[in-house]
Amino acid sequence: MGKENTCGNGGCGCSNDAAVSAGETATAKTAKKTIEIEFLYLDLNVCEQCRGSESNLEEALSDVSLLLEKTGVTVNLTKTHVESFEQALALDFISSPTIRINGRDAAFEVAENHCQSCSRLSGTETYCRVWKFEGEEFSTAPKSLVIEAVLREIYGPGETAAKPEVSAARRAKSHDNLKRFFEGRIKQGESPAETADAPARTAETKSAGGCGCS
Repeated sequence: MGKENTCGNGGCGCSNDAAVSAGETATAKTAKKTIEIEFLYLDLNVCEQCRGSESNLEEALSDVSLLLEKTGVTVNLTKTHVESFEQALALDFISSPTIRINGRDAAFEVAENHCQSCSRLSGTETYCRVWKFEGEEFSTAPKSLVIEAVLREIYGPGETAAKPEVSAARRAKSHDNLKRFFEGRIKQGESPAETADAPARTAETKSAGGCGCS
C-alpha cells in the first residue's frame, strides 16, 4: 500500500502546516516594502544647514535607487515646513532639520550648534542640528548616514528597532530654541505662516525604480 498524502501537494508526505509556512515565507520575501521618509525643517530659503541636508538626502536616495529597484522597495519622501511652535509640538519636532525613516530619527542623538542664517532670519539666537556620525560632527546630514539608515530599515530588525531616546533636558532646551525662533519671526512681523513660499507639506512618492531626486 502506498503512502497516504497528508499535504495534498503531490504525495510529498509533509504536513499542511509546513506547506503553509513555506508559502508564507516565500510571499514575505517577494512582498514589496515601503519606506516612509520625512524631512522636517524650519527654512529652506536661507538656512544652510537645512538646505544642505535636503540636498544630501536627495543625493543619498539617488545613490541607492538601483538597490531600491532590485529589492522592490518604494520610498515615500515627505517634506514638512514647520511653521509654528504648536506645529512643532504636534509633530514631536525637536531640532531642525530632522530626517525620519519609518517614524524613527535617522540620527541616534540630538545635537545643535549656532546657526547664523536662522539667527538672522529670526533676529534672535537660534540653533540648528548638527549630525554626529562615525566619530565626526557634520553641519549637514551626511549622505552615508542616510544610506546606512535606509539599508538598516531594509535589512535590519524593522519595526522592532528602538527609537533614539531624547532626554528631558535636551528636549526642554530644544523647545526653548524653537520657541525663540518663532517668537522672533513674529516680533519682526514675519510670521512663517504668512511668508511661506511653499505649502507647509508636500509629499513625493518614489517608485521602486528610483527615487526621482535630482
